[in-house]
Amino acid sequence: MEPNNNQQPASSVLAQNPPRRSIRRTNVPPLDPGLVPTEDPLQLRLAEELEYARRLLDIMGDQLASDPCLIQRHCAALQTVDIVGQMLGHIASVTRSSVPEQAVERIGMTDLKGRLKRRSIL
Repeated sequence: MEPNNNQQPASSVLAQNPPRRSIRRTNVPPLDPGLVPTEDPLQLRLAEELEYARRLLDIMGDQLASDPCLIQRHCAALQTVDIVGQMLGHIASVTRSSVPEQAVERIGMTDLKGRLKRRSIL
């Protein structure tokens, strides 16, 4: 194999290509307090249990949705199962949070957020 005479010396290549800047962010914004986990171990365990229940519902919903006849007959009920799973996930996030009020603000389901933010229980 013949040597390639068109190659530039390494020193001239480095001079043409300055070292790259680091892509690591140095001015990282603070984490949303609603995402910071609580230090209460019971709250964390409750959130884990809610997430586990959500996963079980998701598995059940996926199994039921694999039957076309069942989908045709019970489409609305299957959608309700999915909505309940989403609600459990949001409630788990609020339960896990060190600042639950801010975690509620992060909920995208407006109905659930409204119920959690209402003033009167009765």
